[in-house]
Amino acid sequence: MLHATRARVRQHGPDSFTQAAISSKDVSEGSLFVALRGVTRDGHDYVRDAIDRGAVGILVNRGVDVPLGVTVIEAPDTLQAFHDLAGALRRKYSPRTIAITGSAGKTTTKDMVAHVLQSKFDVLRSARSHNNHLGVPLTLSSLEHAHSHAVIEIGTNNKGEIGKLAALVAPDLGVVTNVGYAHIGNFGSQEEIAAEKVSLFDHVPVGGACIINGDDVLLGAVVKRSLNGSGKRVFSVGFNARNDVWVESVESHENGVLGIVRYAGESARFFVGVPGRHFVYAALFAIAVGLESGIGLEGSAEVLRSFVPPSGRSTLIRLRPDLVVLDDSHNASPDAVLAALNLLEELPGTIKIAVLGEMRELGEKTAELHALVGARAAAAVSHLVTVGPDGELMVAAAVNGGLDARKTWCVPSARDALPLIQQILAGATGASAVLVKGSRFTHMERVSLGLHGRTVSCGLANCRLYINCSACPQLAVDGEAGER
Repeated sequence: MLHATRARVRQHGPDSFTQAAISSKDVSEGSLFVALRGVTRDGHDYVRDAIDRGAVGILVNRGVDVPLGVTVIEAPDTLQAFHDLAGALRRKYSPRTIAITGSAGKTTTKDMVAHVLQSKFDVLRSARSHNNHLGVPLTLSSLEHAHSHAVIEIGTNNKGEIGKLAALVAPDLGVVTNVGYAHIGNFGSQEEIAAEKVSLFDHVPVGGACIINGDDVLLGAVVKRSLNGSGKRVFSVGFNARNDVWVESVESHENGVLGIVRYAGESARFFVGVPGRHFVYAALFAIAVGLESGIGLEGSAEVLRSFVPPSGRSTLIRLRPDLVVLDDSHNASPDAVLAALNLLEELPGTIKIAVLGEMRELGEKTAELHALVGARAAAAVSHLVTVGPDGELMVAAAVNGGLDARKTWCVPSARDALPLIQQILAGATGASAVLVKGSRFTHMERVSLGLHGRTVSCGLANCRLYINCSACPQLAVDGEAGER
């Protein structure tokens, strides 16, 4: 595959690898370790650690001292070489590839699409939220001959990123979930966000399907302008009957959503084990991809019944008969927080607590969008606890919207929020519901974990590790915390 790059083999060893890794901690036996230069770290400093952990090949841009028997590949730009290698694997194995992007819901959509396809095919899908310039080539580097399909999530927080990654993925089908406010500080307007998302379809071949949320007016308008005369097919999903795949009826339950979906005169019952109407869109995208892949309406709908959402994505946890926690702590954009507040409002209970972390990368819209969330919270909650300085914007808007100021708090960290929530619940009578949501850097899952009697021993308000605390080695049970 080296002919696809400017790389050269400086030392010969194994000529195939089990996987690629960009962190020495992720290396397993038989890996290729890609040494990347970051803002604060240089992967070349971890080459020896990677080899000790089982790497049998390394991709570097300068000379390094390694044992004989380890393949050493040298390239002027290791990131570009990594992209080139991933693209070469995409072309070599040529799976039918579905690329998914959007302002919100793309990870859940990716998971549901992969779940439906796995009922008939061998599918590679992006791990977790591997959707950036590192995650996408990491996913492609895991391709094997057995994979007939690949489902790749593509994200962006700056202009031009989706186009570059879509060119690497070369999708047969493209999905855009919606256009919202996520990262609007880096784009300037929703129109520019829409143009960025729709650039995914530039890389779908003529005749290929471009699947969109047909209820998103802005997205529909941009797609119409962009694809006019392109020879590509627009396939829409939504709640409106004008869409190709649409929901005729829907019922929300604590354990999920039940409904009837229609397509081309056919209908099928579906159930998704994730509460909240907004997750119906992910189900519709999965059904649409199933239809495009020959699985059929009834078959796709039936497979969705066995879908299990990952932890931290609108996970409803009943801690006791009178207390339910809505753990949606994986991340937050204004659109996703508003959807979560809608779900909290639908849940039974007299005490409804929203624990909301501040939102990032909103630029000039920071105050406006935090206020929008706060105003919605005023109508949906009995108590509001916010985390981070911008949380004060949400509190102010909530109070202005009629929420009792004595039932609002703004604290520095999720760790500080936990005792407040416990205190409120201790004095509650009747049913209670707690929503936990915030941007990843706020680690709002500490609240959910704490309500389970589990704590993270480190006292960091903002952890530098972009992981869920439930995967942290410092996680302790029943308050037994160690040192960090």
